[in-house]
Amino acid sequence: MALARQVWRAAPTTLAGVVTFLVVAAVAIPFFAYLVYQDNRSALVPILLLVLTCAVLTYAWRFGLHPKVQADARGVRVVNPFRNSRFDWDEITVVFPCENGLIIASPNQRAEAWCVQKSRYAIRRGIYTRADAVARELLGLIDAVESDSNETAEDVRIRRARPDEVRRLGRMERAVSETALAHIFPPEDYPYPVEEITRRWHRLLQNPGVRVRLLDAFDAPVAYVAYDNERVRHLGVLPHQSGQGYGTLLLEHACAEIFASGSREAHLWVLVDNTRAREFYQARGWTETGERRDCEFPPFPPELRMVRPNPAAPRRLR
Repeated sequence: MALARQVWRAAPTTLAGVVTFLVVAAVAIPFFAYLVYQDNRSALVPILLLVLTCAVLTYAWRFGLHPKVQADARGVRVVNPFRNSRFDWDEITVVFPCENGLIIASPNQRAEAWCVQKSRYAIRRGIYTRADAVARELLGLIDAVESDSNETAEDVRIRRARPDEVRRLGRMERAVSETALAHIFPPEDYPYPVEEITRRWHRLLQNPGVRVRLLDAFDAPVAYVAYDNERVRHLGVLPHQSGQGYGTLLLEHACAEIFASGSREAHLWVLVDNTRAREFYQARGWTETGERRDCEFPPFPPELRMVRPNPAAPRRLR
């Protein structure tokens, strides 16, 4: 699709401050050099001051006005003071604002755009900032130019999870877990680990090897999935939306991308006592294996590994 070129620079207040500094430095230092020259008629100090002026102006321009993020039909270009990075649209897996800059990453490279930053305070408090707005715009462009449409049906679509949806993902997973797993994790004995789950989603959204998708039904997120090139890590549907086929849509979406990456099989881990989930996966072509491990959260119930072979893989590779 045709895409108009868009550019994001530093915040307007930052740009205004840098421009003001440039103007003041460009006028004040040469004027001071002139006064020094008039006072002692020596050219050495004024020349040094003029050299300092050039250095200061170059530094302010390079670090204040030069950095930018540019989006065009080819992809995204990150311009920093000393390095430029180019990402094709179909390569980008991470767009996430941090205190050192907006992270844009693919499985093969990573850049931190200096011009778009989010303070550590805003990150801790979950405050929506300009950095989140820029990340949302970029993710919207990525969704719009992806070669394969994410539209699955009228009023239902699968899209990338945004950085500002970390807490939303945590709330959705909590709703799913407290409904489906109360018999495994009794809430009166094992309170839901809100902070641990939130931090985990934060890490997943910054991991270039993991894709996190939300399913929107009538513009409201009702289900989520996280997966890499081999494993379905997390899958859930809000309790009041279960039975609509949303879990199946997300699972098939994840498997299609896993198989497209060349993996000979997809795998996942499910709690042994989560009978309903095991039956769900079995009905969709997944097979239980003999592998077991303990869950990471107390009381550390056992999990079992399930696999689904890639139907397009040669039989000898399965």
